[in-house]
Amino acid sequence: MQSGRILVALILLELTFPFEAAKCKAAPKSVQNVHICCSAPMPNWGVYNKECHSSGPEASCRLACIFNASSALQGNRLVQAKIRPMLERAFNSAPTIDVYDSNFANCSSVVRSKYQELSPLSRQSEACDRHALFYSLCAYSRLIFTCPDKMWQRNNRMCQEAKAYAKKCPWQALKMFMKNT
Repeated sequence: MQSGRILVALILLELTFPFEAAKCKAAPKSVQNVHICCSAPMPNWGVYNKECHSSGPEASCRLACIFNASSALQGNRLVQAKIRPMLERAFNSAPTIDVYDSNFANCSSVVRSKYQELSPLSRQSEACDRHALFYSLCAYSRLIFTCPDKMWQRNNRMCQEAKAYAKKCPWQALKMFMKNT
């Protein structure tokens, strides 16, 4: 009797996982167009020019410097208490700061647990640690879920498609987003 239940469970698992993979196979290109769907302002990382002028032009190096200058990163761990002050310096919009602060909190465990899977997806060189880059990209990509209502392009079919896919397949959507940055 017990072996019959185990066999049924194994068969169900085999049927379920291929279905999950199939439903998440092809992400729409619109998943990458967060800036079109959400008109939230971009951060003004230039406010860190004094501290990070010599970090170079590569995004991973620049963000590593900014996160370290603001003490938002300890090793490869995000220090959530330091994120809001870093964001307050880079943004002028309270709703945007609130959204990004929440997004960083939600991205913390994802980046830590999936860093090895994300690393090969990035086009950035390994010259600098990419944790800050991945935390930032994850927080930015989450705008598809957390964009303030006034800033979301709800009538744009492409945006509706991107949000639906990201809800159904959040990990695949994030991986696709990372591949193209």
